[in-house]
Amino acid sequence: MSDSQLTRDAAPGGNAAGNVKTAPAENVDATVVCLQNFLAPNMIAVCQSWSEKTRHLILLVSVAMEGNRAWTADDGGMDLRVQRTWTHAKTDHHPGGYSDVNYIHVPLDTIGQLRRAKPDVVVSCELGMRSILSAIYTSATGWFGLRRRRCQLVLAISTSPWIEASRSGLLRRTQRRCLLRFADAVTYHGPECREWLVELGVPKEQLYPWIYAADPTKIYNGPLQCVAGENGSTLRLITVGQLIDRKGVREGLGELLEVAKRMPNVAFHWTLLGDGPLMPVLRETQLPTNLTVDLRGNVNSEEIRDAYRDHEMMFFPTRGDEWGLVVDEAMHSGLVVIGNGRAQAVVTLVQTDINGYIYTPGNVDSLQTAIESYTSRSPDERMRMRETVRKTVADRTHETSAQQITDLVAKLKSN
Repeated sequence: MSDSQLTRDAAPGGNAAGNVKTAPAENVDATVVCLQNFLAPNMIAVCQSWSEKTRHLILLVSVAMEGNRAWTADDGGMDLRVQRTWTHAKTDHHPGGYSDVNYIHVPLDTIGQLRRAKPDVVVSCELGMRSILSAIYTSATGWFGLRRRRCQLVLAISTSPWIEASRSGLLRRTQRRCLLRFADAVTYHGPECREWLVELGVPKEQLYPWIYAADPTKIYNGPLQCVAGENGSTLRLITVGQLIDRKGVREGLGELLEVAKRMPNVAFHWTLLGDGPLMPVLRETQLPTNLTVDLRGNVNSEEIRDAYRDHEMMFFPTRGDEWGLVVDEAMHSGLVVIGNGRAQAVVTLVQTDINGYIYTPGNVDSLQTAIESYTSRSPDERMRMRETVRKTVADRTHETSAQQITDLVAKLKSN
């Protein structure tokens, strides 16, 4: 396959929405091993499509599911193998003023698993021990100290400079620079991630996009419904995710509460899907009469899909996300997004006054300006904006994501 057949993200993110189109390759006659922390719901559809395009796709996961997730482990009917893993829970203290639990997995049997699988290409996610062990396997030392390539190595990276601010340190940065040199290709999921990798010394010609894709079971694909109320006097917002410090829901409530006081002629209805330690704090907050907060706790995919149908705006006050997949879910479902630029999905996909709004956290005026801009539109204008939202992410699908990684594997195998 030539370079022209495998399209990279040009300006680091393709078009304004960060979408990437690839010329599809034929199915790849290769055994591929993909190593991940666990199989997240959104990755099930991606990997199912990927496996259909590949002779044999083996998924190695460190754990069936991490302890702070409300999701149910599912193999999606694929060849998924849970590794023998040592796990350590670590609390990261971010300079942005919040703490977050991070699980460090050391999959002890990685080299043995790869030896048994005999892959043509290894795709290892992130820059921890699983990728170090994958690099050792793929570039083993042969007779008389001669180095030989057992197979090709792809390092799949999902991060952002803001997230990395809590993981700084010369030793860590040096380790990552060294590890990245072992890769035949490196994938990134967003423009900020790409820029970070370039700063770490990855040659641009080795960088390829592999986009995050929303879980299709959570997306509402039906006709858009007007929920703006008479004369557009109602605003129905939704937030999906854990009720933890990093997601900014406590700060978001305080800001939304103040905006509601300043805009007494608008009836605000805010629905939160998810659970966490901040639930009691949110439940006990005194609200103005024109703001109602519906705390539904953890719900299933069907309930998420129905909730998207019944709302028109995603409020995403996160204090830090490497991407923010709920933004994709909401936009596919036709919801305008008003979000914090500390999430890569927001800065990549959202264009103010066109398909959403980027606001400054801690600045109530910024949030009020965005909400006034939207609520001043007629119900018909709101609906047209929501249709524009859907067009923005039309090609950000699990099929596109699977095709990107398939094309990259095909290119590496042909070298």
